[in-house]
This record gives sequence, structure tokens and C-alpha cells, in this order.
Amino acid sequence: MRAVDVVVVGAGVIGSAIAYNLAKAGVEVALCDRAQPPAGATASGASAGGVRQQNRIGAEMDLALRAVEIWRDLESELEADLLYRRDGMAICIDDETLLPALRRRIEREREAGLTDVSLAGGDELRRIVPDLSPEIVAGSWCGSDGHADPIRTTVGFARAAAARGASIHPGTPVLDLMRSGGRVRAVMTPEGPLPCRHVVLAAGPWTPALLRRIGCPLPIRPGCLQMQATAAMPARLSPVLGWVGHGISLKQVPGGAYVVGGGWPGRGEPERYQADVIPESMRKSAAVVVGLIPALAGVPVVRAWVGWESFSEDDQPVIGALPGIEGVTVAAGFSGHGFALAPAVGEAVARTVMDGRVPDVLKPLGPQRFAGGVPA
Repeated sequence: MRAVDVVVVGAGVIGSAIAYNLAKAGVEVALCDRAQPPAGATASGASAGGVRQQNRIGAEMDLALRAVEIWRDLESELEADLLYRRDGMAICIDDETLLPALRRRIEREREAGLTDVSLAGGDELRRIVPDLSPEIVAGSWCGSDGHADPIRTTVGFARAAAARGASIHPGTPVLDLMRSGGRVRAVMTPEGPLPCRHVVLAAGPWTPALLRRIGCPLPIRPGCLQMQATAAMPARLSPVLGWVGHGISLKQVPGGAYVVGGGWPGRGEPERYQADVIPESMRKSAAVVVGLIPALAGVPVVRAWVGWESFSEDDQPVIGALPGIEGVTVAAGFSGHGFALAPAVGEAVARTVMDGRVPDVLKPLGPQRFAGGVPA
């Protein structure tokens, strides 16, 4: 296989965004995935599609703020309809004892730069979402949050990368990383070695297996998340809804379906790219939806699906160069909330790979924060 500057392993939304930003800068990049992008049963295939800044953990906030800046013009940049809607998000509570914690979180977010998040009372939220349950007493509201289509976005990044010269290799699993002189020189594929000067591992839950092969274990584990969608309904819900303590992400997409996420588990075997729904998870998440929007009682669920995600030890992404091994950068462990960050992650990782300097936004997220993250 022809040598390239960078191999990106994993053609989900994160890997595709990284490949796009590298190709846009004139870097010779190959994007490899074991399946046809976007791969089935993966995080990108089972994302809820929220583009939010609220309720971010630690260092994620800076990435989220930058990502939303990029999202504003991303459809034009990629020349693709991503079904991006900037209609806000409400994270609701149904218990007044949760108000102090909600106020503290809003205050922290405003101090971190999210200036348009605010506390909204139940009646105010019901003016925005008329079907909202009368049990909701308040919530946080951010008008610049929104949602987009995960599959369209993943494909959009990959196609835009290809249009700028990236080579896309579906059905090409990376089996090993080949090292000499303390750095990675190539990746091994079923077609033979693919020489490169740098590798970006963005393969979600399949990333740790490659890391172990080069003696660099990181605390990233697989997790299986479930989604479901209703039959198409008349347009009634513009913003995204969350509900503290109930594990729900609810939105109505442009085609009319209500899409339900929120971290409900599925089951399967990541090594086989196989994942299945758990009927009990479907029933429980459906009950939560009806609790939040009573008018949806009786609306049929027409589709349910599952995807594998990678979870880090502290539920924050693991993004950065591996200590002690030259030429390897990790972008994994997004813990169920990486989709919205993809444009900013792609930009920041590409910059790191090209000039070797870590942007401030990534410094707290590097692999070095974990004990045992240094190669043996």
C-alpha cells in the first residue's frame, strides 16, 4: 500500500473529522475502518445526535464551545445537509430539591463561557414545549444548543476528506502498529503494511486492543448504548429535552420521528461488531418518554438499534499523544457524549499531529492523566 503521512484508524464521526481537517491542511491521510463508513454497531451509528454545550464534564466545555462555533457553518463547509437544527435544549427537573444543584451548575457553565444558559421555570419551559409534563418544575435552557443527524455528519466529513485528497479504506481493519526506533512506522492491514509517519487511533472501543499490542494499556472500556425512534408525527418538539435523573435524550427529527437516547444499555460482542437491543431497556426508556411528554403515550416505536461506545475511567475523552511512543495519537473514550465535539476534536487533533504542539483545549484530556498510561 502507498505510504501516507497519517493513518487515521476508525471512520466514525471523530476519525472522519480528524481525517477531514488533516486533508484540508494538505496532509496525505488514509482513513481506515474495518467496515464501510460509518461502521455498523458503533457510537456514530447509535448517537442521539445532540449538539449541546450544557452539562459538560470538566475540560469538555472548551471543546463544546468551540465545536458549536464550527457547527454554525459546517453544512456549508462540508457541502452536505447534516439536518443541523439550532433550536435549543432544556434539561428538566421534577423535584424542587434539585434546584440548588441546578443553579450551581448553570453558574459554573456561565463562568466557563456558556453565556446563554439560564434557569427556566416550569411554566416558561411549557411555553417553549407545550406538551411538557406538568410535573416539570424547572430546568436549564440554552438556546444555542441543538441537534444534527449523526450518520449524515459522519458521511459528510468522510466525503469532504476524500474530496480534499484523503484515501478512504473501508473494509480495511488495522491489525497492528509496526514500530522501530521508538516510533510507529506503519500499520498492518490484511493487504499488508501501510507505511506512515503518524497514526491516530479513533476506533472507539476497539482502540484498547491496538494500544495493548504496543504495550500501552489505557482505562478505556466498551459499552453498548441503545436508541429507538417512533413513527413520524406532526412537528411539535423543536428543542432537545433531557431530564435529570431519568436517563433521557429526546428530540423530534425533521422527518417527524421522535428519537430517544439517554444511555440505556444494549448487549452484544464488540469483537464481532454485534449488538442487540434489550427489550427491558426499551420499555423503561419509553416509560420515561411518556413521563416527560404524556402526549406521546401510545405512539408506536418503529425502530430500535444499538451501538458500541468507548468509556474512559473518568468519563472524559482521552485525546493526545502517547507518552514514550512517537507517532501515535489517541482520540477515544468519549463516554457517550462525543458527537457534538467532533468538529472541534478534528480541528485540535489535526493541529497537534501537524505541528507537535498540544492546544490548550486538549491538555487536560491527554493519556498521561492515567496511571499506567505509559508504555511498558
